Amino acid sequence: MKRRTLLKTVLLSALFSGSLLTSSGAAAEEKAISMALPFDVESWDPTARVIPHATSLYKNVFDQPLEYDADNKLQPGVVKAFNWIGDDGLTLELVLRDDVYFHNGDKLTSEDIKFTFLDHPKSDKSIQLGYIWWMVTGIDTPSADKAVMHFSQPFVTAPEYLGFASSFILPKKYIEKVGMDEFLKNPVGSGPYKLVSYQRNNRIVLEAFDKYWGGVPEIKKLTIQVIPSATSRVSAVQSGQVSLAYALPIREALRLGKLPNVTSALTSTVDTYLIHMVNKGPLQDKNVRLAMHYAIDKQAISRALLNGLAEPLSTANPPGTPAYNPDFSFGYDPEKAKEYLAKSGYSVDKPVTFKFLATNGVHPADNQMARAIVQMWKKVGINAELETIDFGKYFQEVAAGTLEGPALWLWNNSTGDPELYTGSYLNADTMFSVWRSEEVMEKLRPLLKETDYEKRMQEYKGFNRWVVEEGFTIPLMEGVNSVAHSNELPYVPYRNGWILPAKWQ
Repeated sequence: MKRRTLLKTVLLSALFSGSLLTSSGAAAEEKAISMALPFDVESWDPTARVIPHATSLYKNVFDQPLEYDADNKLQPGVVKAFNWIGDDGLTLELVLRDDVYFHNGDKLTSEDIKFTFLDHPKSDKSIQLGYIWWMVTGIDTPSADKAVMHFSQPFVTAPEYLGFASSFILPKKYIEKVGMDEFLKNPVGSGPYKLVSYQRNNRIVLEAFDKYWGGVPEIKKLTIQVIPSATSRVSAVQSGQVSLAYALPIREALRLGKLPNVTSALTSTVDTYLIHMVNKGPLQDKNVRLAMHYAIDKQAISRALLNGLAEPLSTANPPGTPAYNPDFSFGYDPEKAKEYLAKSGYSVDKPVTFKFLATNGVHPADNQMARAIVQMWKKVGINAELETIDFGKYFQEVAAGTLEGPALWLWNNSTGDPELYTGSYLNADTMFSVWRSEEVMEKLRPLLKETDYEKRMQEYKGFNRWVVEEGFTIPLMEGVNSVAHSNELPYVPYRNGWILPAKWQ
């Protein structure tokens, strides 16, 4: 099964003279930095909740079997090679490195793979990693450096998932020795940093692990300050309180880049802004769904709020990803939006109404984008009541299927594979699904089992077009990673938006 990822990265930077700021204000030689991020981990069990936004935090402390590089290409990691046994997608062999150690000195082996992906989720049904890997029927461990995974049905994207979505390797011996409660207080991973101090929703302090298999990070001490307010993150990097701030308003990032000691880095990502539709209320009407889409001027939003960096999308896969379809375009047409609304008896004088949900400050321009869309809808006969939703509450309501209305969201897909776009958020059999209908599942289920890579990509192109033409989802534009940092910080942007200080040399 061939793996192919075509990527593009756009980096806008303003380089000026200055010195590297550290978390304590000390000299750059100490190689200690402080960063401002808008979110914390949900739990120090990185498998407990599947929240892609926290991947960067977890990857500092824990390893994943496979890695994605800065260009979003799948690479060896703790697993140095993988092999499909047979052509049915049911058996995957993993060959591990033999020089990987956990922070407590225990060697990482195939038993830790088995514990992470089979034993732990089976013993605790609330572990969300098990929602992805539920089809694992067994994991053989013929040697310390070899694990063989068996699936009850084809799991053709298993390698992609091994580098994404909470696939972090847990230390079996340590957890069995101290218990899960103690592990959550004093987590041990095999990643580039050890956790030395933690204050929930405030501060994470990490120190470089001197036995890290990937090489000891040059940044020896890393402090992550949890600052939900975008305005406060801007102030923190401008004042030198932190060396890097993440998920900034685009205009503020550009302004900061003009300062003598700060660089702004804006990169397009394989993440996608979209509107998650819900199969309830007025949105059960296809005319309303299509009118919502035709009324949105995506190019204007990109220019006004994202510096024109984010390319508007007609389907889920952005340019440079395997199932991107350049031959399909869903254009901005407010008159057509009015026509569709009129078919269902709606107009500017008699608007359709519903609640519209969006986060505020979690992603660049999220709430501003939602407000702009509300105004565009109002012009054609859609009266949407915008409500700000908390980051954590959003995930809870998606899992429970209780979202009150459509939601603006930045969908994180660090793999670029189509199964992790529409194949996830339209899959009614998973916790990620927002729109849920059997009509979608009839077309999606065969794709989830297709082992011919090229055929799968072509069929996803057709599926992605169909779900847009039916109004089951509204893709908006590429994601944008907005960062400002001290001039001398060797920041490396990742196409999937990850912030990985251990990789900055």
